Amino acid sequence: MSDPSSDVTVASKVSFAELCGLLERIQKMQGNEKKRRVLRDFVEKWRQFHDEVHKDSPNTTDSFYPAMRLLLPHLEKERMAYGIKEHMFAKLLIEVLCLGKESPDAHRLLHFKAPKTARADAGDFASVAYYVLKNRCPDKGSLSIEEVNADLDAIAIGNANKAKDAVRKHMLHLLTNLSATEQKWLIRMIVKELKVGLSQASVLAVFHPDAEELYNVNNNLEKVCRLLRDPKTRAHEIGITVFSPFTPMLGERASPDKVEKLMDNKTYFIETKYDGERVLLHKDGDEYKYYSRSGNEYTHIFGSNAFEGTLTPYIANCFMPGVDKCILDGEMLGYHAATDSFGTKGEQFDIKSRDCVERTGYQPCVQVFDVLLLNDRVLTNTPLRDRLPLLEDVFTPVKGRIIRSVYTSANTNQECADALNEAIDNKEEGIMVKLADSVYRPNTRKGGWFKIKPEYIGGLMDELDLLIVGGFFGVGHRGGMMSHFLCAVAVPPAEGEEPTVFHSFCKVGSGYSKKQLREFNEQLAPHWSVYDKRSPPPHLHLASGFKEKPDAWIPPSKSCIVQVKAAEIIESERFKTGCTLRFPRVEMIREDKPWDQCMTTTDIQDFREKSGGKLTGSRFELGDEVEPAKKKRRKVVTRAVRPTLMAQFQGADTSKVTKMSEVLEGKEFCVINGPSSFPKQELEKKIVEFGGTVVQNPDASTLCVIVEKVAVRVTNLIKKNKYDVVRADWLIRVLESTKWIPWSPGDMIHTTAATEKAFEQDYDQHGDSYTRVTSEEELREVFQRMKNFENIDHSEIAELEDEYFPDDSPFGLFRTCRIYLDSNLVFGDPSTHIPNCPLDLIRLELRFFGAEVCEELNPNVSHVLVSESDLSRIDQLKEVRRVRAKKFHIVTEKWMRACMEEGCICTERIYEP
Repeated sequence: MSDPSSDVTVASKVSFAELCGLLERIQKMQGNEKKRRVLRDFVEKWRQFHDEVHKDSPNTTDSFYPAMRLLLPHLEKERMAYGIKEHMFAKLLIEVLCLGKESPDAHRLLHFKAPKTARADAGDFASVAYYVLKNRCPDKGSLSIEEVNADLDAIAIGNANKAKDAVRKHMLHLLTNLSATEQKWLIRMIVKELKVGLSQASVLAVFHPDAEELYNVNNNLEKVCRLLRDPKTRAHEIGITVFSPFTPMLGERASPDKVEKLMDNKTYFIETKYDGERVLLHKDGDEYKYYSRSGNEYTHIFGSNAFEGTLTPYIANCFMPGVDKCILDGEMLGYHAATDSFGTKGEQFDIKSRDCVERTGYQPCVQVFDVLLLNDRVLTNTPLRDRLPLLEDVFTPVKGRIIRSVYTSANTNQECADALNEAIDNKEEGIMVKLADSVYRPNTRKGGWFKIKPEYIGGLMDELDLLIVGGFFGVGHRGGMMSHFLCAVAVPPAEGEEPTVFHSFCKVGSGYSKKQLREFNEQLAPHWSVYDKRSPPPHLHLASGFKEKPDAWIPPSKSCIVQVKAAEIIESERFKTGCTLRFPRVEMIREDKPWDQCMTTTDIQDFREKSGGKLTGSRFELGDEVEPAKKKRRKVVTRAVRPTLMAQFQGADTSKVTKMSEVLEGKEFCVINGPSSFPKQELEKKIVEFGGTVVQNPDASTLCVIVEKVAVRVTNLIKKNKYDVVRADWLIRVLESTKWIPWSPGDMIHTTAATEKAFEQDYDQHGDSYTRVTSEEELREVFQRMKNFENIDHSEIAELEDEYFPDDSPFGLFRTCRIYLDSNLVFGDPSTHIPNCPLDLIRLELRFFGAEVCEELNPNVSHVLVSESDLSRIDQLKEVRRVRAKKFHIVTEKWMRACMEEGCICTERIYEP
């Protein structure tokens, strides 16, 4: 390294060539420890040089940051503004180097992945570029690390401002002053893939043992390098500071039956998990700032002082005297003053918008559950049980503006299960459980906090987070835009990586209004590409034969996650997952969730195994997921007894029967039993008399099995599904008419697949023939089979509507809903019917739009509709719901009106009284 100078930075004296030489050596070495040792020597030399340069300036901001941002370019947020990938870089190089577009070098750059044109390093753009540049660049570069960073910053700014001349100028400066080897490493820094075999954790650990921990706190690489430039300084001595954003502590997924083990049988706290957005509130005097989980600032919305914003003016006076500085961790919720309730993300409001209150009635309310800094005291290393009481000394709660989370202490799995069930009953998102002795560890899920939600436990949820990967054009009033969407789940990627492969899972086309669909189409419109089955996108895997081929596809990174609600997961060959959702509908667009956090194929498989495919908001019972132990069967020793048949079950002696007819010629029968007027032996003799043959055990040549009563042997034959089992009455009719009569569905006790298929050609679902004139007696039998027609499964109609009228049938709006109207004082007792109940007319409207209106509050009810004029039975209904395995929604008639106005099923929670 060069001689020190007191008025310069280290980066201005260390050449970029020296850093690239370091990377060359590290890349060629084998073994992680050897690589780390070489890097450690470089860092130590940098620190020694730094001490010499700044020996009289201990508070200098100069640090290892200029080199670190090049060693870990993917952590440098400013560099995210490049927007330069390999193909764009190739075009830029061709332009700057003045290469002919058809020249071999230009072709090599543009097609760097092609083995024939890109030499031995196909796929590695930096190496391919090296071969193109090595004869066009100086042998050794002349730029320092500081100068390279300055050019890169200028390129980033120029690219953001679309200033092509500025970008070209600084690229030309780099190209003419760096060697080909240095250019190779520069390219890798720009595309954020160094490929030297050292992970982010290794590089940070070499610099300082606490570097990764501090980076997780503040997400600021420059700050990490500056604060930890002395290896003797420890991270916990620095702590977090006001107005410096950091990633908050996160929770792992868990199940109630594992809590005792996860907590090591120690005391833990339970709190309700509300469906809001994570927020960190910073206060310093009269100034406030708000940061999201990812470090985005929303102070301009919520307000930086008591005179502006949608929240700060309402909470500025609630802080206790003496609280000058604080950092509070919490959840930003939407509070509806008129209904005195908190909203959910499914209600399609954005609490971060300025006009949220005017448009939706929801005002921001921060629910505080932790305090991390109080005045000048950092509390992150203080146990949770000691931090929580301090919240009472920070602020006074204000209803609908700022509230404290309510914690309960617990020790057992059962207490956790009870809390989860209460959250399910109250339609909450779930619960959080936190170890009482846990300290606050930013940006980690391994600190003793766990989130438990119904969706993490098989059988307790009916909503899934899926990624939109394709679209289908609509018709009619949905023409000209995507009306249905192909949703997929991800193949689980390697640890720490984004998913790259997605399996098609379902097609969804309901749950949104026309306005929402139009806005959603506008959001995705720039990113659609026509689906070409000859060249399908590599990330999207469809079922064999492309049974659900979309009209267009969208890159995962440009798409979004939708929360889909459904009845169950069913088998299906139409989708790559081998299963799909029954009656899916979009609940909400998960704008709070990045595309790479959609559900995976493993998640879907787990749900199917644990819940049998059913998706219901039921209760959790400890032991539900534990398979019962197999009972050992006691071996019973019995003596061999020669079996004999009772006389009525023995075959008839047909040796002396004389053949009288050929009606049954060539047909073989197995008679199990017959009516008292025509017992088994007589039927067998008649069969032989009419030219047929009789066997006692059916085989492949047997036409059918004749039965009057279904006994054990008949049941066993039916289970084999190899034989048609026909009523004895049919055979008697043939014998009495002395002519062959084909079977009809009414003659069958059991049909094989082949016979069933033949019936489908000639008979409807009730056994009425399409081609043969039906007799009065047969018609009566058909009507008898249709006696339960009014109880037909509405889900079958819904499936037909979705298949044949996906865009044009408003009359099936409530088709999948089973609704009980609260018009009785005693549930299900018509004698206590409320006279002139306002819900009587609504009953007709619901049926007109496809709903199944239930006369009793049976276990299949999905909604209970109550009148706003009589809410006297709400508590009673909630008590019934509390103990139900399958939950139902309690809504007022406003919910029905809103659904009809929007043309889709609206989120029920806001309409619950």
